[in-house]
Amino acid sequence: MRVLVIGAGVIGAAIAWELRQRGAEVVLLEGSAEGGHTSAASAGMVNPFSLTPDDSPALPLYWQSLQMYPEWTRTLYEQTGIDPEWRQAGCVRIALTDADADHLEASLAWIRRYDPRAERIDSHTARQMEPALNPEIVDAIYIPSEGWVHTARLIRALHRAVQLYGVNLYTGSPALSLIVQSGALRGVQTPHGVMEGDAVVVAAGAWAGALLQPLGIHAPTVPVRGVILALGDLPVPIQHILSMPGGYLVPRADGTALLGATREQAGYDARATAEAYALLMHTLARLAPRLMHATVQGHTVGLRPDTPDHNPYIGAAEGFAGLYLAAGHAYHGILLAPATARALADLILNGATDLPIAPFNPNRFMR
Repeated sequence: MRVLVIGAGVIGAAIAWELRQRGAEVVLLEGSAEGGHTSAASAGMVNPFSLTPDDSPALPLYWQSLQMYPEWTRTLYEQTGIDPEWRQAGCVRIALTDADADHLEASLAWIRRYDPRAERIDSHTARQMEPALNPEIVDAIYIPSEGWVHTARLIRALHRAVQLYGVNLYTGSPALSLIVQSGALRGVQTPHGVMEGDAVVVAAGAWAGALLQPLGIHAPTVPVRGVILALGDLPVPIQHILSMPGGYLVPRADGTALLGATREQAGYDARATAEAYALLMHTLARLAPRLMHATVQGHTVGLRPDTPDHNPYIGAAEGFAGLYLAAGHAYHGILLAPATARALADLILNGATDLPIAPFNPNRFMR
């Protein structure tokens, strides 16, 4: 079977690697010179809980994907020599108001259904674990199962892995349209001609909805601009993800940290504005004021592909044999990469998957 995968971000590259390991012939199409820019601009959190405001039907897949991460990243490292820097040191999630503390306590109840080691900790304990935290903390919880990767290294590892396995990776080859014959997907029109295949996976991030629209498929994806600051020369090191409503800090293996992230409805405008910097500085002052003397080493900007219910599209598109969607992962693309890859490969090669993807039905918004 020959499968065309559109988009070489973390989702598309992970799917291509999984399919190729299972014996499929795979072509990976990417519109930019390298691919994966939005994925690499992520903070790299593998966090089912700390950015999830409430209990959700999406959580079983989040949790299963997290379980895959240690082996998935270890295999990538062994096969490519590129270390994605997977770290599972956990997250300290704080509250600065009584209302936030109440919400934190409610969250702990459903988090512990998945991670029974998650626990409530008092302000003193939180600041012993992370001295940089705001001394005005009202309450905190510690979620030991969460972790992070270095996203730029993860993307490089995936791109090397697919090429080592014999995937045909075409950069600078955007998908202009999808080719349909007799109700089945037969290929993709690119600026260099038509690529033919037995199946097509649309993993085009924030551009997926526009690519599907000419076929009458209503799968809205909108870009949400996310600006993240890289901080160095930290006056106080951090060891865990630190999060609060509206922002987070993620440590890196080299002693730097990432401060994120804005959520801006700015279309496809990928600028980092002064307003974004101001919002992030306000977050830092509330979350870890001792880090206000850190050096701002730079920023990244990603266009997160969001959907109306903030859940991705994972599965087969109705009405078109051979068409599959893996798009709209918003803030959980890094987390969901291994599970999405396995689910799509199951569906394409076996016709079914045992992973809990029902909440991500790509046809749920069809009119």
